[in-house]
Amino acid sequence: MATAEELSATYSFIRQLLSDTVLSPYGDNALPLFAVALHLGVEDVSTFATDSLTDHPSDKKADIIYINEAEGVACVAQGYTGKDWGKQAAPANKASDLNTATAWLLQAPINEVPEVIRAHAKLLRDGLENKTITKVIFAYAHNALESNNVDSELQAVRNLLNGLELIKGTEVEVVELGLRRIEALYLTALGSIQVTDEFDLPAKQLISENGPGWKAFVLTLNGAVLHQWYETHKNALFSANLRDFLGARKVSGNVNNRIKETAEKAPGEFFVLNNGITVITKKAVPDVASELLHIHGVSVVNGAQTTGAIHAAGADHAKNVSVLARVITVDNPTMIPVIVAGNNTQNSIVAWDRRSNDPVQIRMKQEFQSCGVDYVHRRDSTRKSATALFADQVGQMLCAFGGDLQIAIRAKADIFESDVTYNKVFPTSLSIGHVFAVQTLGWAYDRVKKDLKSKSDAGNMTDIEQRQLRLLDYPASKQFLVCIVGTLREEIAGRKLSEPKSLELNTDFISTEGKQAVDAWGKVLKSILPIMVQNLPGEEYQVVRSTEHTETVAKSTKGVVAGAEVLQTSFEDLRKLLKLGQQ
Repeated sequence: MATAEELSATYSFIRQLLSDTVLSPYGDNALPLFAVALHLGVEDVSTFATDSLTDHPSDKKADIIYINEAEGVACVAQGYTGKDWGKQAAPANKASDLNTATAWLLQAPINEVPEVIRAHAKLLRDGLENKTITKVIFAYAHNALESNNVDSELQAVRNLLNGLELIKGTEVEVVELGLRRIEALYLTALGSIQVTDEFDLPAKQLISENGPGWKAFVLTLNGAVLHQWYETHKNALFSANLRDFLGARKVSGNVNNRIKETAEKAPGEFFVLNNGITVITKKAVPDVASELLHIHGVSVVNGAQTTGAIHAAGADHAKNVSVLARVITVDNPTMIPVIVAGNNTQNSIVAWDRRSNDPVQIRMKQEFQSCGVDYVHRRDSTRKSATALFADQVGQMLCAFGGDLQIAIRAKADIFESDVTYNKVFPTSLSIGHVFAVQTLGWAYDRVKKDLKSKSDAGNMTDIEQRQLRLLDYPASKQFLVCIVGTLREEIAGRKLSEPKSLELNTDFISTEGKQAVDAWGKVLKSILPIMVQNLPGEEYQVVRSTEHTETVAKSTKGVVAGAEVLQTSFEDLRKLLKLGQQ
């Protein structure tokens, strides 16, 4: 059989995987983490690995558990990386292990669930019960080819899930991520057309335009066409897009739900209220006599949310709407990412794309760039560095540091969709010194949590360290801890800081990895965490998600920190990095 290096000529993603310095320390878990992150569209693989990898003797066959309440998605994955790459099939029993994971995460009495996954089980069950989780994905990621045997086992997992009362009304996806599928996902990220079927589009009225290396046709599509495309091809339809359909949850600010409601309640107005879609295809041939446009292959590069929302409205509603469509063919495939980027500068694929042209975002991009740091404030098809800062995650952290815990945990899209919230989190006076201070605090959290997990795996934890890990095991714990530190900013800085954004790092200490700041924050966290966990006002699960409990913990910790001279030495390294004269 082949090695990874030998197969890298066939599967281009392997080169990227082997050179990934963030994932390489995870050994056999690197491939599953890489594959699942690709499938979920997760950019920050480092944080994803720290928060989601559960691989442990007591994980009950759930190697990866990812829960994102803000987007309503949860994923449970089993991984396998064999010594030989490219076998005809992966072990089917590893796929059936997902049945075991399902039983423990969703059915077993919660007090009997092993502690290593209990936090995830609680959050997953609550999310499903309260409908904050609207889609669950169960995945088997491996380094062999996809096979019928594995597919059969995964169908059994799907049947088990669909039979659970807790799952009813929730979208269920069960997927095998073998070499071919992972390669397709990787190429998707680079921009490619995966749906290669041929289609005849009704084109009674057709407008054509052409330019150097491209040709375009403009027509009107009935919503039934888009409904059928998505019904048949799902997210492969968006292979060259920057993002798949994100769902149409009934929450404030969800644009997709509004599109869906328009299709359901005002189909006659859909054409004038919606911007339409843009499609790329390999070949387009108009047939004037038959009033058809014959296309070879399709990828929706602008309008994934429109397409998905029309499908969510159902076939009966879809047939009542008309959608403006632009179909583009290109001579040179390298033009595809350019077209994608150009078409999405005004498209709210994700909430933070709405602010991509905002002066604050542009200024931060430029200022960080001058320090050698990549600040990503808009999406494109290029692969980002492991140390890149992403605007949506930065916004979430700034929101938590500023004290708005609930928005940070449950509604981070509102940070960019609400003018009031956005201007509060990203004021014109915001400095990159403050942004980087909060970002490196988050990186320090990741390191502390990883160190505690390593101690746990080695069976070398003290009682107080076990309490700390129990607290940090919940996905909301990062925002909780950042919120606490924001409250303690004056005690940590050793001087008056009237508002959270006044805590800034000197720009001399802004660097690609922020090592000095991360090390300094690490000392701060290790000194205050033992104090925080001594007298929690409730179960860890409740504490990290409650504003009231957070305020209680912050107040009690603040009192201890302010009166303990011995802790001041833990803050000295950070104080040396802070910008002076901030009030």
